[in-house]
Amino acid sequence: MRSDTMPKLRTAIAVLVFALTSALCVHPMADASAMPISEPSATVESGANRDEQERVAVGGANATDVDPTEDAAGNAEQDPAAQIDPCDWDVEDLPWQERSREVVQGVSCYSFRWLDQLFGTEKDFPEERVNGIVLLGFEYREYDGFDPRVRFRVRAPLPNVSNRLDLFIGRDNEQEFVTDTAPSNRVLYNPTLARNQDNEWLLGLGHRRKDPRRGFDYSVGARVGIHPSLYAKVQYFHGGQFTPDTDLQLRQTVFWRTDEGFGTTTRATLTHLVNRRNVVQWEAIGTISEETRGVDWYAAQTWFHQRRGKDAVSLLSFARGETDAEVPVQDYGLNLIWRRPFTRDWMFLSMGPTVTWPRRFQTEQREMSLGFLVWLEMEFGNYRY
Repeated sequence: MRSDTMPKLRTAIAVLVFALTSALCVHPMADASAMPISEPSATVESGANRDEQERVAVGGANATDVDPTEDAAGNAEQDPAAQIDPCDWDVEDLPWQERSREVVQGVSCYSFRWLDQLFGTEKDFPEERVNGIVLLGFEYREYDGFDPRVRFRVRAPLPNVSNRLDLFIGRDNEQEFVTDTAPSNRVLYNPTLARNQDNEWLLGLGHRRKDPRRGFDYSVGARVGIHPSLYAKVQYFHGGQFTPDTDLQLRQTVFWRTDEGFGTTTRATLTHLVNRRNVVQWEAIGTISEETRGVDWYAAQTWFHQRRGKDAVSLLSFARGETDAEVPVQDYGLNLIWRRPFTRDWMFLSMGPTVTWPRRFQTEQREMSLGFLVWLEMEFGNYRY
C-alpha cells in the first residue's frame, strides 16, 4: 500500500463521519415522489364593483381611504414568496438526501453570486444556473492498494464579467483537468493518463463556445494550496455525424502549467448507437509535454447497456503507456461497472470489479491485479458533464 494512503484515508473517514452525523439529525429516508410540494397560487379579479365589495368587506366603508402604497408594502411583507432568496436553503424536516443537496447548492450559490457582484450589479445573477457534482468513493487494487477519493465540482456564469464566461471551483485531478485526459464517460475509476495523481483544489475561469459541436474554448486558473500553480489552456472542438447512429468528436488542447511547462493533447471519440439499449464507444488519447519522455497514450473501448428500469452496466477494456518509457505498455485490463439511481433521480451509486495487468518498471513482473471500486454521486442544479 502506498505511503500516502493514511492522509487520504483520514480525509474519506472525516467526510463519511460528517455525512453520518447529518443523517442522524433528520428523519428517515423518504421517497422523493411522496414529498409534499407547495406552489404559490394567485387569483386575479377585476371590475370596480368587486374591488369596492372587497374594500368594504375588509376594512369597512372607510377602506377606500387607505393609501395604496402602504397597502402594497403590507402585502409584500405578508407574501413569503416576495422575500425568498433563491440561494437560501431550508432543511427542516428534510431527509438527509435533500438536506445535503440544499446546503451544498445554497453555499455554492451564495459564493458565486458574491464573486459576480464584485464586478458590478448591472446584471442579475442567474441563481438557477449554479450546478455541480459531489463524488465520494474509493478504489482498491492489489497493485496500488486502497485509494479513497473525494471530488467536488461547481460551475456558474459571471454575467457582470461576460456572458460567455463561467467560473469553476472544485477538488479534482489537476493533471487530467488541465491536460484534457479525463475519461469521456465520467467515472471515478480513471485508467487514463492521469492515473495515480492526487486531487487538488482548482479555481478557474473558462469561456463557453457558442456552438456546442465545434469551436474554441479557453480557460485560465490556478491550483490553490500549499504549493500553488497557474495553468492556461486553449481547446478546439469539432464534432460530426457519419450516420444518424454514429458520432465522431475530435479535440485538440494546448496547455501550460508553471511547474510542468507546455504540452498538447489530441483525442478522438467515436460513438455508435447499436440500438435503444446498447452503445459502443472507442476512444484514443495522446499527450506530449515537456515532462513526458515520448507520447503518453491511452486507448479504450466501452460497451454501455441500459437494463430494464433505471439500471445500467458498462464494460471497459483499455490499454495505456508511454512510447519512450522503460515499459512502453504500463497497464491494460477490464472494468465492469453497475450504476443506478440511489434513492433519488439526482443521486447515483456505482460499483464493480476490475482486473488489470500493470507494470511500470522493468524490474517488475507483469501479474494480474484484482480490484473493486464503489462511489456515490450527488448532482445539483442543471449539471452539465
